[in-house]
Amino acid sequence: MKTRESGFTLMELMITLALAAVILSIGAPSFTEFRRNNRLTSVGNDFLGAVQTARSEAIKRQVPVAVCASANPGDAAATCSGGAFAGWIVFADPDNNCDRDAGNPALEPVLRVGDTIDPSLTPASTGSCVSFAPTGFSQVIGVGPMATNTLFCDDRGKANQAGTNLSAARGIEVGLTGRSRVTREAEINANPWTDCP
Repeated sequence: MKTRESGFTLMELMITLALAAVILSIGAPSFTEFRRNNRLTSVGNDFLGAVQTARSEAIKRQVPVAVCASANPGDAAATCSGGAFAGWIVFADPDNNCDRDAGNPALEPVLRVGDTIDPSLTPASTGSCVSFAPTGFSQVIGVGPMATNTLFCDDRGKANQAGTNLSAARGIEVGLTGRSRVTREAEINANPWTDCP
């Protein structure tokens, strides 16, 4: 009795490989865009989380709490550096000056750290500090403009993504009441508060 062997013919295998190549060539650009968008979303959400942590800690501790840009956010003696939010720290700020005194860590403890972001991303902001009063409201203090609007971009800038009214950039807005949100709306393209360098 003969047994019949089953398997793929050479022609079936070549057609399957050709179809796989076509599907991959269509999906690869979409996957690249997905990765780039995911990177921006991750940074935007991390910064939003830092701002929300600062607000809730200000209410809980009943002292001002600030988020400031930091060039050394991972250090035990992290300080505010001014400039863009390529890295950031959230700290208790009882002297309400938006500047962490690393010499007295018990008085101004770091509550949350935002590690330095991917170098392919560019931060831009209206200031270098966000401060919250013990009421949870954002406050303006006399050290310079507050970072009420912060933008994270990649090489696409603030341009709208094809076929949508949504920008590739992620903008974080902090209102006077302390509420904050991430936006991709096209309004950030026309908004003069900040721009991708």
